[in-house]
Amino acid sequence: MLTLSVLKRLRGDQEQEMRSATNVSESGSPCPAIGPRGVAVITPYYKESLAVLERCHRSCLEQEGDWPLRHVMVADGHPRCEVAGWDVDHIPLPQAHADNGNTPRCLGAISAINQGYWPILFLDADNWFQPWHMNSVLALRQRHPRADVLAMGRECALPDGTLLQGVPEEDLGHRHVDTSCYVFYPSAFRVLPLWGMMPTYLGPICDRFIREAITDYGLVVAGTHQPSVVFTAHYSWAYQALGRSVPDDVHDVDWSRLKAHFDQSEILSRTGLHSSLAISLPIGADVKTTTTHQGSSISGPMLRKPYTPRDL
Repeated sequence: MLTLSVLKRLRGDQEQEMRSATNVSESGSPCPAIGPRGVAVITPYYKESLAVLERCHRSCLEQEGDWPLRHVMVADGHPRCEVAGWDVDHIPLPQAHADNGNTPRCLGAISAINQGYWPILFLDADNWFQPWHMNSVLALRQRHPRADVLAMGRECALPDGTLLQGVPEEDLGHRHVDTSCYVFYPSAFRVLPLWGMMPTYLGPICDRFIREAITDYGLVVAGTHQPSVVFTAHYSWAYQALGRSVPDDVHDVDWSRLKAHFDQSEILSRTGLHSSLAISLPIGADVKTTTTHQGSSISGPMLRKPYTPRDL
C-alpha cells in the first residue's frame, strides 16, 4: 500500500510549462488557436447520474470569453432522454463497450473533426472545467503556436467534491496527461482514432497509451500546471491522501491483470505502435490493486514532497 501525502496547492503564479518533441518541424505556419466553427468537447457517458452529467455540461456552457464551443456527448449504450434534449451533439450507441469510454470517445472525436471543429478537447462525464479553462487553452496556445497537443493543468477532488492539494507526481513532468486535460490540434488528429483501436484491456490506462503514442509520433506538447480541470479521483491514493477509508468500488488499476493480458503483437497489429506500458510500470504502481471496467482514467500517486518551479 502506498503512503501518500497531501501537498500545498500550486498557485497560478507558479505555472510551469513544457515543450517536448522529436523530429520537430520549424517550417510552415502554425494554425490559429481555434477553428472557424469553434472547439469541440467530447464526453462519453455510461450510467452517471443526471446531476453529474449536468455539472459536466454546465461547465462547458459557463466558459468565460466568447469562444464558440460545441459539446458532443456520446452515450455508451445507455442514452439519457434528458441529455438528448440539451443543446449538444448527442450520439447514442446501441450497446456499451466496457472500454472506459474509449469507443464513444473515438467516435465523438471523429464526428467533430469531420464537422470542422478544432481543437478537440475531452471531458470525462464525472469531471468538469473551471470557467477559465478555455481562456487558459487559448493563452497557452498563443505562447506555443506550433504545439500539436496542449496538456492543461488539473486539480483532483473526491466524488463528494473535496479537493486534494497538490498535483500527481507524473503530471509535473507531463509524463502522464489525463484524458480531460488533452487539447488536440489538426496536426495531432492522427492520434485520436487510437482511442477506438487499442485493445479494450488498455481502457483503464488509455491516457497513458495516448501519451506514449504522442511521443512515438514525435508531436510537440506544450503544458501548464495552472489548474483549469477538476478531476474526480475515485482512487485509493486520493482517499489515503486525505486520511479517509477507501471505498470498495474505487477505480484502481489491476496491473497484474493488465500484464497478464498485455500483448505487444496485438497492439502493434491494431494500432501500428510498439507499446511498453505493461512492461515498464509507472513509478508507485501497485500490482496488487484492482479496477472496475468503467470510470475515469488512471492517474499517478500524489507527490511525496512539495515541488516549486525550480524543481522542474
